[in-house]
Parts: sequence; structure tokens; C-alpha cells
Amino acid sequence: MTSLTFIWHDCFLLRTERLAVVFDYWKDGRRRASVDDAPAFLDTIPPDVPLYVLVSHHHKDHFHKSIFAWERRHPLIRFIISRDTGRSVRYMLRPDSVYAGFKPSPEKVSVLRPGEEWSDALVKVSAFGSTDTGNSYLLTLADGKRVFHAGDLNAWTWRDESTQAEVDEAVGAYRSILATIAEAAPHIDMAMFPVDSRIGTGYAEGAAMFVRAIEVDRFFPMHFCLADSEEQLTARMADACRLDLYANPERGEYIALQQPYSVFAKA
Repeated sequence: MTSLTFIWHDCFLLRTERLAVVFDYWKDGRRRASVDDAPAFLDTIPPDVPLYVLVSHHHKDHFHKSIFAWERRHPLIRFIISRDTGRSVRYMLRPDSVYAGFKPSPEKVSVLRPGEEWSDALVKVSAFGSTDTGNSYLLTLADGKRVFHAGDLNAWTWRDESTQAEVDEAVGAYRSILATIAEAAPHIDMAMFPVDSRIGTGYAEGAAMFVRAIEVDRFFPMHFCLADSEEQLTARMADACRLDLYANPERGEYIALQQPYSVFAKA
């Protein structure tokens, strides 16, 4: 059984019979008032299950340093972080640091740049570029399934406030990275990708390009929880579900997990 649980914004929990993977933890959607408390989903992961924690980049809606304290309860944890994230928490990672808070074990932290990989017997993590900062990630599981998390990779065109030259530059940068991913993985079993209406006109362009360049079996929109009010949040969630703007009618299933801890499961 493979399951994907939506936690909040860009954070998902991937579970298989052999491992657990957390992507871009920022806060628990059920405990939005506090980002420091341990998320409830950790209680569902037995301490003898390998836990992989991936961070695409250090922006506050993709990363919180409290993840490193999870090592206290999960001895089989592995942190795979981007270079910019490593720089932002160097005070926690350097052996000679005078930082008095919890420091993760250095051997449990791997820093990847685009083009680099990390692997063990259960999973291979390949880092690709981003059109913002940091990485996007392709996971290849031991059974051959491929899972993609985009981080902030997207066609960030902002057409309503950009010149045509700026739009062309944004699309070109995105196409270049997308071509690299498509060459490495023309087929992906599960993909988590931004569909963020803050961009304005053409906000789903990046998603549409992604599912036409790569054969995606199941596509999960994300990055729609940045809002100034509950009304705005509701509207952005609805915008992410506008499948007519990006879904490829010829292939793929599109699954909008939007409530915290909503789950997709597949035998």
C-alpha cells in the first residue's frame, strides 16, 4: 500500500510498507497557530520505520528548523536538504558551533545541489533545479515507482505585472529545467506541483506544461495555502481545482488533497 497525505501547503507525507517520506514541512495544517509543536503525523510513524525528510529550499513556507529535533524520536531518520537550506542552518550543522539548541547528527544530514543524488537500499533521491531557489526532487523507490515534488519549480510568469520579456525569460527558465526532468523521467507515478493563483493570469501554465511534457499517472496540486484570510484561502484552494486550466485530457488522474490529513491511498 502506498499513501500520500496532505499536511499543509507544500508538505506531504508519503508512506509505503517500508518507509516514510516528508516533503517540505512548514507547519501542521491542524495546528496552524504554532509551527514549533511536533506535527501529529509523526505519531503515526513507528520509530523502526526509516523516515526521510526532504527540504527543497529554506523559504519559510517550505522549511522549519524544528524538523531536526525529530531525530530524538526517529532514530532511522535521514535529512536531505538543499544547499541554501544548509547555509541557512549552518549554525546547527557545524561541529564547532556554539549553538545551544538541538543539533542533528551530521551523518544524518545530506546536502544536495541540482544534478546530485543520494541513495540507499530503499530510495534514490535525485535533485533537479528550481525557478526560484533550491531544488526539486525525484524519488525512485525500490519497486521502481517515481515520485516528484516540485518545491518552487514553476512558470512564475506574473503576467499581470511583468513585461513580455520578463514573461519569456520565466517561461524559458522553466522549460529548460522541465526538459532535464523529462529526459530523466518521461514517466512519473505521482507528482506534487504548484498551482498557485497568486500568480494571476496564466497561474496554471506551469502545471499544464508539466503534464504534457511528462506522463504523470497522478497529479497533486499544491502551494495554494498562502492567504491573508480564510475567504482568500478558500478561493485559492478552489482555483487549484480548476482542472480545465491545466489537466491533460489524454492521460493522468488529478487529485486535489486540500484539507489537512486528507489521504490518497493505492494498493
